[in-house]
Amino acid sequence: MAIKLKNDDEKIKTILDFYKLTTKLKDTVRSGWKLWGVKRERLESVAEHIFGTCMLALAIWSETLPEINISEVLTMLALHETEEIIIGDITIHDDPQKLKLKEQGQKAVLKIFENLVAKDAYFKLIKEFDEQSTPEAIFAKKCDKLECDLMARLYSDEGSVKKENLKDERVADAVKKFEKKDITDVADYFIIADKKYFTDDDIFKKINKHIEGKKIWAKKK
Repeated sequence: MAIKLKNDDEKIKTILDFYKLTTKLKDTVRSGWKLWGVKRERLESVAEHIFGTCMLALAIWSETLPEINISEVLTMLALHETEEIIIGDITIHDDPQKLKLKEQGQKAVLKIFENLVAKDAYFKLIKEFDEQSTPEAIFAKKCDKLECDLMARLYSDEGSVKKENLKDERVADAVKKFEKKDITDVADYFIIADKKYFTDDDIFKKINKHIEGKKIWAKKK
């Protein structure tokens, strides 16, 4: 099927509409930090998380030079959470009814991209990310998980999240899993839980191990 060419006015409208829609992620707070009782004047937004994953991907690719298409990785990271514009930020600790919204994610993405000429290419990359079907998708997923671990480390090191502040019953089961191991640092809950994503002996596994049990960003007295 031939692609219908747009005139300049149509192109500009598409660009501005897409920009306006996606900037909603700047005001969408990462809901997981609320569940974990982070006490801070301003919590990380979804857009800031996306920025963090992209910066992390660029740094890791620079220092390790894996045989992947970094442009595809960055596109996956920039776009795979756009569904949250419509379905919101959902965590693994949310109730089953809310988790069903995840099933609507692909439909949400299609709606967001529907006016873009490159929509099929973008959707293909998001599908690769979700299915973990390419080296680029696997690399991007690791960046996504590791960035969350690093943010938890940062919040913990600055004193914004503490075990005694975990009041939400939705994270109670997660906390119990680690009580037998005598873990008191909330960041380590994230870091240890995400070890399963970093099974290869690569830089991701080494960074995950490096930040476990250490206050690497605590302010010096």
